[in-house]
Amino acid sequence: MSAERYDAIVIGAGFSGLAAGIRLAQFERKVVVLERHALVGGLNSFYKRAGRRLDTGLHALTNAAPRSDKSAPLAKLLRQLRIDRDELCLREQTFSEIVFPSARLEFANGGARLCESVERAFPAERTRFAALVGDVRR
Repeated sequence: MSAERYDAIVIGAGFSGLAAGIRLAQFERKVVVLERHALVGGLNSFYKRAGRRLDTGLHALTNAAPRSDKSAPLAKLLRQLRIDRDELCLREQTFSEIVFPSARLEFANGGARLCESVERAFPAERTRFAALVGDVRR
């Protein structure tokens, strides 16, 4: 058995491992990506239960900038990886929610919807939550 030689070994074929392997190969490095699971994708995979497929991967991309914003982190990453944005079939996220036994919190890109949702669900915490948001924005 001959021993292969690589410039880099990437452990894990999740999004980060695959991106690292692509970037190294773009710089003409000989790369091997190792994954112990039968599928690539890491946590972005699925499993089946009772005959139903349950996706465990990315389902929402928050704070995705519009296509016209060429300086946005996603735009830069896609350029570096030479991935066409259209291949990802992205659509604007309207909102997501966190469900508690006695309350629901909605959030979307930006913070206004979450702030309104916290005010409705926890009116006594309005002032303290506003202070927290102020601290985060600084």
